[in-house]
Amino acid sequence: MDATLAPIAAGKIVATLQGSDIFDGGLRVVTQKVEATTDAQGGWSLELIVNGEGERAGTTWTIEGYNHYVAKVFEAKSLFLASALATTLGELERTSAQNLRAAREGNVARLITVSDHDRYLALPESQRRPNDLLVLDGRDVPPVIHGSIEGSLFQGVQQIYLGGEPAALLDASGAVLIEAQSSAPEPAVAPTITRQPALLPEGAGLGDSITLDLGAAEGAPPPAAAWDLTLGDSSIRDQVDPDQLSMELSEPGEYALAVNWSNASGTVAAAPALLTVAESGAPGLDYARAAGYFHAGSAFSGTADAVSGLVNGGNGGWDLARVGSGQAIAMTPAGIRFDGGGFLQASGISTSGIGGMFIVLRLAIEHHNSGVAQLFATNPAGGPVSITSNKGKLQAYYHDGETSRVVNLGGAPATPEAFVVGIEIDNAAQMVRAYTRGGSIATFSVPGIPGVEYATVAIGQRLHGTVMRAALFGRPAGGSFAASFEQVIEDFLSA
Repeated sequence: MDATLAPIAAGKIVATLQGSDIFDGGLRVVTQKVEATTDAQGGWSLELIVNGEGERAGTTWTIEGYNHYVAKVFEAKSLFLASALATTLGELERTSAQNLRAAREGNVARLITVSDHDRYLALPESQRRPNDLLVLDGRDVPPVIHGSIEGSLFQGVQQIYLGGEPAALLDASGAVLIEAQSSAPEPAVAPTITRQPALLPEGAGLGDSITLDLGAAEGAPPPAAAWDLTLGDSSIRDQVDPDQLSMELSEPGEYALAVNWSNASGTVAAAPALLTVAESGAPGLDYARAAGYFHAGSAFSGTADAVSGLVNGGNGGWDLARVGSGQAIAMTPAGIRFDGGGFLQASGISTSGIGGMFIVLRLAIEHHNSGVAQLFATNPAGGPVSITSNKGKLQAYYHDGETSRVVNLGGAPATPEAFVVGIEIDNAAQMVRAYTRGGSIATFSVPGIPGVEYATVAIGQRLHGTVMRAALFGRPAGGSFAASFEQVIEDFLSA
């Protein structure tokens, strides 16, 4: 409703999921955006991902509402879905912070009210715990993790047990109602990092809100985190919301999150999380600052029906020359057309000293042959980075320092329509991001240092189709990209 309590019809509701969780022993950064339009009575509903299915459940939802003039009407931040059952926004706002703490504290008991036991058993197994305390209150409401509980309710109770083990009982605000009395002290273990810290979302810019993910550590007794956020050489911890661990980026520069985990047995420092924020309007899309840039307007040698070379519009110092035999390469108004014969390649390239790279392509595939088409590859004889089409299955390859890895980018269109795909390698952060045909960016944490240096670049090998635009950006070690991965993707999607 608007300020006069009149329903807002045809308004827009945008729900954004961001954060991280641990699935199958590896870090997976989860992002999703879901939208809905309000009906004539201002009503709306969304189906959202339940946060509590991973090992740590460190993701939250932000829900924003806009009227038909695209003015923001409301915003609800840091919401946590602990239940797969339907709930209202009001119920979610009242319980989200409590649910979030309960989901994170796997070693304490949760006090849950539910209408009947079958309603609780209907929850996914990943959201039920052996140490849940259930109260059947007979009301037809979704399972609720309780908030404030009067401590007098437990007066005189010295210890509770679940499954034969001593347990602690907390209310949803985190206040301890009953301490867990361990029968034997745990052996002291120095802290070890289990998840590195991060500044989320990656690639945030001026005016955006970021969340500090402190990561995680294990040890006995459980280690505590001491952290600081700096901008340049100055601490800006006092600008961070202490409850939500979030802040708005109001200044350009390099932000660094430092986290130390300590217990009685020692201290361990996590790898700092870094985020470089450019000044407003920078860096812009100047493709002359790319290492390589090719499009329908690129200068070429030979004829339009038989291209023998292509001039690089970037600053990498290399052009492309035709390689191989067979069908000619043509320059068309749409782009560079390949027909499974010759392809374009540059060799002898020197790229020492770069700490990251990304490739973005816009192309259309007419048909597929029996082999793998190298759409764009660096060092095509063996990596480290390439985008291919395996009979219409789009894939990106990279080397993580130990072995070659593959990322599925989705299927190519059944008809020769244009699409955009890409891959970004950050060897300093040990991160890989891929833009899929479905329109999302997938993020992967790699165990080693991914390779970014290359001596050869090839485009269009065994391709039957047209490359409309292709860009390769390199980042100097310790420096920043001349344009962001997201900016180039957005530009390529537009034309």
